[in-house]
Amino acid sequence: MEDKYFYRQIVDELPLPVYVFQDGDLVFVNQALIDYLGYDRGEISRLDFLDLIQPDYRDTLLAQTKAALSGQRTNLPEELELRVLPRNGEIRSIRIKPRVITYNGQPAVLGVVIDITGYKSYLPLGLKISNH
Repeated sequence: MEDKYFYRQIVDELPLPVYVFQDGDLVFVNQALIDYLGYDRGEISRLDFLDLIQPDYRDTLLAQTKAALSGQRTNLPEELELRVLPRNGEIRSIRIKPRVITYNGQPAVLGVVIDITGYKSYLPLGLKISNH
């Protein structure tokens, strides 16, 4: 049992926002995500996660997440870009690296969030950043 708390403490100290999504809820968020979004842990746990996503991206994200959690992992992109709505109302562009994991014996999505707002402001809409 000690390992569970040890790993949770490590993830909570990471500088990148991290979350675990399962059964329609954010079941884990680290401190960096709390700071990034501007909500406290209690508020985030009561929010509908779709309320944090800009409306244009909600349907696609929801469809991909449901497919991945039902076992269709090929529908889960290696990375995806979308816009989020933090508490302060400033729309932010992010890149998420989602992975399907097992959390408390059930499928879940682990996501690592990278803020790309500064990069997106210099790129035309729809242009993807490539590592090649």
